[in-house]
Parts: sequence; C-alpha cells; structure tokens
Amino acid sequence: MANIKNLRTGFTGELDESSGVTAKAKQAASYVRDEASAVAQSAQDHPSATSTALLVFGAAAFVAGYLIGNASGSQPTRRRYW
Repeated sequence: MANIKNLRTGFTGELDESSGVTAKAKQAASYVRDEASAVAQSAQDHPSATSTALLVFGAAAFVAGYLIGNASGSQPTRRRYW
C-alpha cells in the first residue's frame, strides 16, 4: 500500500528500502532460507550420513542428560532397619 505523503506528491509505486531494519531482516531471512535449502539438499543426497549424525547426536544428548541427572540428585541415605 502506498504512503499518503507519496500519493500527494504523485508517487504511486513502492519504495525500495536499500538500508534499514526491514531490508536487513529480509536479507537475513533470504540467507537463512538459502542455507536451510542447502542443508535439506545435502541430507537428501547423503541419507546414511544424516542418520548416523542424528544417531550420534542423540546418543551424546542421552549420555549428557544421564550424567547431569545423576550428578544433580541427592545422595541416598542409608536406613537401618534393626
């Protein structure tokens, strides 16, 4: 939609923003979209490497979670029942 000030001066098109936050955000979104497409294409080209990487990452996350959970728990108290 055209700006009212621009309509009064006779300009009815859209302004190109070469700098500013909007232009930088559009450029960043385009970059992220291109990189995501490259990652997806690489995953399709190499399915065994992708599944191996996911398996290794999942195992490392499981071990890290187990170790953190084990370290943060309180020490069990010994109860004597006699």
